[in-house]
Amino acid sequence: MIPAEFDERLAALLALPGLTDLLINGKDQVWVQRGSAPLEAVASPFQNEDDLAELAQSLVASGGRHLDQANPFADVSIGSRFRVHAALASACNKATHISIRVHQQREWGLAELRSIGMFGNQEFALLRHILATRQNFLIAGAAGSGKTTLLRAMLAECRAERIIVLEDVAELGLQSGHLVALQTRQANVEGRGEITLDRLVREALRMRPDRIAVGEVRGSELGVMLQALNTGHTGAGATIHANSFGSVSERLSLIGRQMGLSADEVLAQARAAIHWVIFVDRSNSARHIQRIGRFGDE
Repeated sequence: MIPAEFDERLAALLALPGLTDLLINGKDQVWVQRGSAPLEAVASPFQNEDDLAELAQSLVASGGRHLDQANPFADVSIGSRFRVHAALASACNKATHISIRVHQQREWGLAELRSIGMFGNQEFALLRHILATRQNFLIAGAAGSGKTTLLRAMLAECRAERIIVLEDVAELGLQSGHLVALQTRQANVEGRGEITLDRLVREALRMRPDRIAVGEVRGSELGVMLQALNTGHTGAGATIHANSFGSVSERLSLIGRQMGLSADEVLAQARAAIHWVIFVDRSNSARHIQRIGRFGDE
């Protein structure tokens, strides 16, 4: 079912069979992707740029954030299936752009991911062992490789536990289980009220979690998370963007340098805190686990 936040033009496009992504590049260009098929151009239902800009602002507002010339980019979730990124026409680009990712309606567990070939029996057993022994893990991969899908499936195996999920944009919510989902908040129009991911990590540690999960590590939340994992918090999971298994350490070092830490400091903390790196890849539009290894075995 398409949420009411989408007007009839978007609803018609989002109802296309097999749709995974809807990409709007200004009023004249609309592209869709259906499963593993190439991008496909479709007729645009938009009459002018002002109309498209109003739609983008309305969608972002329905997700609890604002889109204007001071904040021309925004990312929100609408319902449980749709992630919307909007870029308002501004000095960066003369046209408004809207990108909508459509998530599967079905909630996949590890058994389901195995059945569709994301990994085999050996990886299935190891993933369950990682969860059962409460080891900390980092799921790495490029955009669209299946990191969030795998993290969600692993968390679904832990429904009896209290899981605190921390995200910039809510995507990991499970349909049942003891889940608490916290989402960052952008500053208001006066520049106040921002709640960052590192703040959420700190707050989560005071909420008696059995496990914490970070939707994507990319900034100062890394330092808070590593400190938590090195002081007794176990069974945690997170995702991170990386181009290969071997580049995960480099990615963490880069984030650390942005925080004012040396690569040696960050990697020493990471080796003590993170037990496993799970690298997922996408080839020919099929997502699969390429490698599961100990952190530092690059």
